[in-house]
Amino acid sequence: MKFILCAVTLAILAAYSKAELDPEIPKKWKTREDAGVAVRDKLFEKLFATYKPENYAENSTVKVGVSLLDVSFDADNDIMNTNVWIRMLWKDNRLTWDEAEFPVGVLRIPADKVWKPDITLYNGVKPNMECFETNVIVYPNGMVLWVPPCHLQTYCNLTLNHGAYEEQICTLKFGSWTFDGFTMGLELYNNKNNTLVDVEDYFNRKWEVTQNTAVREEKFYDCCVEPYFNILFTLRFQRKPEGGATCKKH
Repeated sequence: MKFILCAVTLAILAAYSKAELDPEIPKKWKTREDAGVAVRDKLFEKLFATYKPENYAENSTVKVGVSLLDVSFDADNDIMNTNVWIRMLWKDNRLTWDEAEFPVGVLRIPADKVWKPDITLYNGVKPNMECFETNVIVYPNGMVLWVPPCHLQTYCNLTLNHGAYEEQICTLKFGSWTFDGFTMGLELYNNKNNTLVDVEDYFNRKWEVTQNTAVREEKFYDCCVEPYFNILFTLRFQRKPEGGATCKKH
């Protein structure tokens, strides 16, 4: 049990470390040690004296990225099961501070204490994503980074025949459930994989990722003048020969 907890902790730390690649997070904050507990507590008290997480962060643009860890397919129900890290980065102007007054590089805060974007898996089997409530990381300029590990179930038109090298193409489609594009922007997360699905930590003995793409889509509906954004990740999988195993595909 201790080994499992240790492995999960290390995985989450790795996810946050890899996520801190966006240019809006200055390098000095990624490596800097925090000040003492008393200073952090005083800063926390100041930031959250009147803060209400139910009030959304105005003029926010949310950046969304995905790291794929594992995949399996339910052919009977046309469902793709994935274990992923979802990276979300946004700015909350209510969570800024002067480093001269509070020499704190980052704050690690329970996710339920801050406003979070209502990013939803549009083609998910369930209305809510199954995610572990990790802490968010808040930086002095108000940037908030959240990287929850999630188990996702998405509908996919599967054609499994259990033949060697057969292929499946499935998608993950994310967007805000309630905010239009004028109220909350949506962009692809800027990671070292050029905004594609990150497969560096992917491991699966049966399926290899042979291609993946990511695009931001903008849609208009007859009812409204506002645009609605979504991020569409497309993954192409190829079945490996029996007994094959590949950790990652570049």
